[in-house]
Amino acid sequence: MTTSIFAREVVVGTFGTLYGADPGTRSLNLQEALRHDLAPGGAAALLVFFSFALQCTSTLAVVKRETNSWKWPVVQFLYMAALACLWAFATNILFSHL
Repeated sequence: MTTSIFAREVVVGTFGTLYGADPGTRSLNLQEALRHDLAPGGAAALLVFFSFALQCTSTLAVVKRETNSWKWPVVQFLYMAALACLWAFATNILFSHL
C-alpha cells in the first residue's frame, strides 16, 4: 500500500511485482494468484480502503498550495487514512461473518 501514495493505480504494479507476474512470459497470472491468496473479505476491505483513503501526493500538494500551509494536507491525510483503515477493518470483519 505504501507505493500507492504516489498514485492509486501503482498498487496493481506492486501486486504484479510481489507475485512475479510477467506479461511477456505469462509465468503467473496475477488475477489467479490474487484469487488464491486474497479472501473475499480482504478484497472488499481493499476496495473500501482505496475508496476512503486520500493517498495521492498531487492532491496533497494542491491542498498545500491552496492553503499555503502543511497543516491541512497532514490533517486531511491522517483523517482519511484513519477513516479508511476503520472502514476496511469493519468490512473485513463483516465479510468474515457471512
